[in-house]
Amino acid sequence: MREDLPPGEELLQPGFAVSLASGAVGRLAFLVALFGWISSFHPATAARAQVGTPVADVELATLEGGKSQLLGDAAASVLVFFRPNQERSLSTLKDLADCQKAFAAKPVRWVAIVSGAASRDSVRAAVREARLAMPVLVDEGDALYGSLGVALHPVIVIVGADRRLAAFEPFRAINYCAVVTARIRHVLREISDEELQRVLAPPRAVNGGDAQIAGRNLRLAEALFKAKNYDKALERVRRSLDKDPALAPAHALMGEILAAQGNCAEAVRAFRKALEIDPTSVPAKDGIERCKQ
Repeated sequence: MREDLPPGEELLQPGFAVSLASGAVGRLAFLVALFGWISSFHPATAARAQVGTPVADVELATLEGGKSQLLGDAAASVLVFFRPNQERSLSTLKDLADCQKAFAAKPVRWVAIVSGAASRDSVRAAVREARLAMPVLVDEGDALYGSLGVALHPVIVIVGADRRLAAFEPFRAINYCAVVTARIRHVLREISDEELQRVLAPPRAVNGGDAQIAGRNLRLAEALFKAKNYDKALERVRRSLDKDPALAPAHALMGEILAAQGNCAEAVRAFRKALEIDPTSVPAKDGIERCKQ
């Protein structure tokens, strides 16, 4: 073993791999060791906690150096596990701003969680860029990560008033905020099990090929909208609806695009169409309110 390499990194040296690969037992040992080395990059490697698991109201360090309880007395606690210097974590933090505003007057606690191994400067930079409006707690020793089985980022964990795990939502490229919003509303008993399921598994177009094309165009439209390329985004969202007219998120996105272009009259019609299909659509409800203002 070379003394100048970090623990486990000797596994990546060509000579080490070749010597182990000479037999079946050697190959197995190599794979086991390599898995252990890769796992060391994640704060925790335990299986993720199941719904109903008790979550302790532990005291954690704040980013500013103080102490804070994890849960408090909220009816729903939303724990956002993120990693600084990761694009999808930063994108999620930015997108959650609208979700958080929707619950401003409700007993919902929002907390961002970072690993104790994360650089404080990089965490502060991410907080500034995302304009994060929730406290950031530092999980020293990654005890919380381990107890909940959080291994990838971002992950959103929702805890109910009974201090039991109500939802564990890994990252979604599409409708992450809508799914999290529905999860919170379900914990608050604002929507039924059936309404939650409609958000988690929206009706698909009858033709599987059309559904896939609609989904691809919707994803492109979302990316173009975020880039403020409104004309191209509108073109893509219309293509999406051509393939699946019952796609509520596409109608809601069309409303957002039209509103951004200053066409609130058409935007409200699109938002209302989204609500006809999915009465729980938060972007559609918020869009109508913004247009009224």
